[in-house]
Amino acid sequence: MKLKTIILIFILASSSLFAAEFVNYNKLSAMLKKENKENGTYATTKEVKEALKSKDWLIADVRTMEEWAAAHIKGAVRIGRQAPEKGLALHALDMDDNFIKQNVILVCNSAARASIEAETIRKMGFKQVKVYDLYSWIDECNPVVTKYTVKKDKGGTGLKFGNFYAEHCKEKK
Repeated sequence: MKLKTIILIFILASSSLFAAEFVNYNKLSAMLKKENKENGTYATTKEVKEALKSKDWLIADVRTMEEWAAAHIKGAVRIGRQAPEKGLALHALDMDDNFIKQNVILVCNSAARASIEAETIRKMGFKQVKVYDLYSWIDECNPVVTKYTVKKDKGGTGLKFGNFYAEHCKEKK
């Protein structure tokens, strides 16, 4: 009986030595954001503006519907995080699954979710996949659009609000 216990303890102890370390969300997203910055795949605001005008680029937002409705970059599309590959297929592929947009910039608030999603999206065959944070867009006094109305959120129907800017941008205007 003692020998079995000793063997079991030895097996458990030795197997834990070879177990991989769990990487939590914050650590993973921080690591991937850093890699994107080092690899030149963290888009600049200038690159986002150029991509919005280009026929070869897609600006895809991976945030929730509520975040998207509150504020997003005009010209971007929302693909969400639950099944981004399906959302991208709607906007980047034709009916025969050929690329009509070969490059994509993934956007979220801080580029954390975008960095995680970029890992998958890069393996889907896009020429270039970059990430970008909406905070930079807003902080640099670029406008965001919203789908909210003064009464209930009705998907942006009815009233047209135009562009919104961060509070600190009013001083610059």
